[in-house]
Amino acid sequence: MPAQAQRSDDLTLSDKMKIVQYLAIFPAITIMVFMRRKVGFRMLKPSRLIGMAFFLWFIGGLFSMLPFTKPPGVIYDKFPLLLLAVGFLERYRRWRELCNGERWHTLSPGISYLELLPLPAILRSHRRIYRFLDPLGCFIFSMFFGVFFSQPLARWFAFSSFALFIFEQTLFEKQLDRDLDILDGLVAAEVQTETVKHFEGPQPDQAQRTLQDTAGIPTGVAFDIHRQIERRRAKQAARPDNLAPEKPNVSQFVQVNVVAVRDNLPPMPPDNFLKDAPDNPV
Repeated sequence: MPAQAQRSDDLTLSDKMKIVQYLAIFPAITIMVFMRRKVGFRMLKPSRLIGMAFFLWFIGGLFSMLPFTKPPGVIYDKFPLLLLAVGFLERYRRWRELCNGERWHTLSPGISYLELLPLPAILRSHRRIYRFLDPLGCFIFSMFFGVFFSQPLARWFAFSSFALFIFEQTLFEKQLDRDLDILDGLVAAEVQTETVKHFEGPQPDQAQRTLQDTAGIPTGVAFDIHRQIERRRAKQAARPDNLAPEKPNVSQFVQVNVVAVRDNLPPMPPDNFLKDAPDNPV
């Protein structure tokens, strides 16, 4: 058996699903640039846009050469050019926004135009607009588009709507797993805190180690000094004036504030985000 076929057989169902989920972004990006605004900068990679444009051209040329199929039509041939124009225009806008200091996630899947509609709250929560309404709306649009305009392009829209559903569902599950991991961490931290409280403090059979036990190496404060310190702390805690706040040392605060003002300089933005970066002063 060839090694390549053997490696493909070793893939589990979970690994194959992860491959499908990764590849779903490529067809989904061809309709995402038209259905959403503010798509992230790194979502609109040139390799994705150019690769999908050439793929659509290749499929159109392949159908044109087959004897029993009709040519895709002019609308199908112009769609890759429209995809490149809109995709690179949105990518340029995101870059200008980043250069101007606007904070926006570079892997954002964008904001759906359906958010502008007065939809009920049940559809706005848990990304139901993005997971269900966007793919469903694209699929319904593809059926009408195939009747009046280009049937091959309508089939591609239908396929891309299914890929968009896979991509959004995968993104939602990743975000949900991240939030649940944070919740599990909080619960585990509470259990660990209770465990530390249960076992903290000296053990019942713990004895003070002498210099004879440690071969003459001091390992901390001597036992008698430690006992005196504890007694002094107990007396200070019992004093009524212990609640009064200690007067701060004015000279120390002045010195710290002077250093803080001297070091509290505004951070310089990265050079690649500056529009017109002046020469750095020497």
